[in-house]
Amino acid sequence: MNKNTKNIIKALAVVFTLATATTEGMAQTKAAGKVASTEKSTLSVQDLGNLRFKLAFENPSKQKTKISLVDKENNLFFYDYPSNDTQYVKAFDLSNLVDGEYTFVVELGTEKLKKDFVITTQSLRGIALAGDRK
Repeated sequence: MNKNTKNIIKALAVVFTLATATTEGMAQTKAAGKVASTEKSTLSVQDLGNLRFKLAFENPSKQKTKISLVDKENNLFFYDYPSNDTQYVKAFDLSNLVDGEYTFVVELGTEKLKKDFVITTQSLRGIALAGDRK
């Protein structure tokens, strides 16, 4: 496995951890038996591999929506005003982003949902034993 692949795997592990926590939170909310129209919206981010992610959320009351991707300095990398559907699902390829801290921001009416993530490149040092030499 080359160095770049190892770095990508580590970055994905961080994001996968964040996505798993969100998914578990969604499962607990639905298990509580709350009515969908009165629940707070939940933002789900799923790791698709190779720095590709699926962003999903429900908008049962079809509120005006804005989606954006910003870094920690609030520089805008992506924005969208999707149609007022009850569900939104979109895959994002983030492989062109440099290392740093980023946030998906979804504004549903007066509600603001955020999902933070970090892209990092890490170097690993190791040792490989050479074969027997004669």
